[in-house]
Amino acid sequence: MKLFECQHCGQTLYFENTECERCGSALGFLSDEMQLSALSPDRDVFRPLTDPQREMRYCANATHDACNWLVPADASQPFCTACRLNRTVPDLGNAGNVLLWRRIEMAKHRLVYGLLRLGLPVISKFDDRERGIAFDFLSGPGAPGAAENPVITGHNRGLITLDVAEADDALRARNRRDMAEPYRTLLGHFRHETGHY
Repeated sequence: MKLFECQHCGQTLYFENTECERCGSALGFLSDEMQLSALSPDRDVFRPLTDPQREMRYCANATHDACNWLVPADASQPFCTACRLNRTVPDLGNAGNVLLWRRIEMAKHRLVYGLLRLGLPVISKFDDRERGIAFDFLSGPGAPGAAENPVITGHNRGLITLDVAEADDALRARNRRDMAEPYRTLLGHFRHETGHY
């Protein structure tokens, strides 16, 4: 994954950072520029130091600490390019689900970053039902707000389903061992199913 640099102080930044560790600047990812930018607050919006003429705001999922991507301040869509792909998220009234969902979002955002970096289309099923993709993050039996049947990770004509339990490191390690999959990761699931589609 590419490393970034704070435009305010030069500190090395990581893709998921929301604040510069050195200068404290708020950070946000601009998917159209493929750039993590330090931000200057301006009333109720932010101006990226990479392009101070723009007025931006955080994706609506930033309220759950699940996204650091930005959208134009005047956009009617509250979600960023990556979060617009979500069709179903787990019950966020459960603190455990929120933690697992954050991990899932981190992996999904890395997938979307990779697709954009390769120049591949990232189209939501909400925009194009035939060619778009969407994600269902579901909980299996026994989990709060869970489905009645086991959740099977897979895809169906662009709808990609992932069991939220895969974000639990211990469970994923057990599955990795039991299924003899030495490279079983969340990002790997996303790449695999998206690659099939």
